[in-house]
Amino acid sequence: MLKVLLRYFAYATIMAGVAAGLIWVALRWPGGLLLNIVVGEGDTKGTSEFSPVEQLQLLLLLISSSIFAWIAIRDRLRRPMCAGFIALFLIGFIRELDFFLDRYGTDNLWQVLCTLLLALATVYIYRHRKRFSVGWRRTWPSSGLAMIVGGMLLLIPYSLIVGNESLWQAIMGDAYVRVAKMAAEEFIELGGYLLILIGSIEFLYTWARLPETRDLDARPRRRKRKRR
Repeated sequence: MLKVLLRYFAYATIMAGVAAGLIWVALRWPGGLLLNIVVGEGDTKGTSEFSPVEQLQLLLLLISSSIFAWIAIRDRLRRPMCAGFIALFLIGFIRELDFFLDRYGTDNLWQVLCTLLLALATVYIYRHRKRFSVGWRRTWPSSGLAMIVGGMLLLIPYSLIVGNESLWQAIMGDAYVRVAKMAAEEFIELGGYLLILIGSIEFLYTWARLPETRDLDARPRRRKRKRR
């Protein structure tokens, strides 16, 4: 029980530390979060893609993907399930880079890449659907997976609804400034990505304690009674 409390206290400390750090930057250097950068002529709205908040989101997605890649390499049973999460996180990573891919690449390039990655993951999981099914049944329910699902729900649909521009225009009226909407949306997304990272760490911790279930054919071992 004490170990559980210490782990969750550490998770809470990480989330509070990240939030406090970003608030300190915003107060110490007004505009330092770069949530409304105008790029080139003709840009009337500005973008938050250069913000350290956005960059931190990308880092969290990469770390979460790396954790599941580490597990997938070592666990044949849960490899298809891990592949699904890796694809999901990488799709989110590509989606966060949509501004750069569209501006410096080709229009809708991020959509093509996401579709391709989703198709590859779907084919792989379908081909190994037995292992996916068995691995999932032996893993769920899991506190780590529950946190990941919670993080995804925070991202979709909650952040999309709260970040709706019409909502903020209705709330602020004539005092509406787009950077306020962007700040709320980006901080909610950051909370979702932090929750996903914490869920990935928790899943890794749980997985490391279950070495006997890593093989597809693993079965509980029964002690043989000695015959007299």
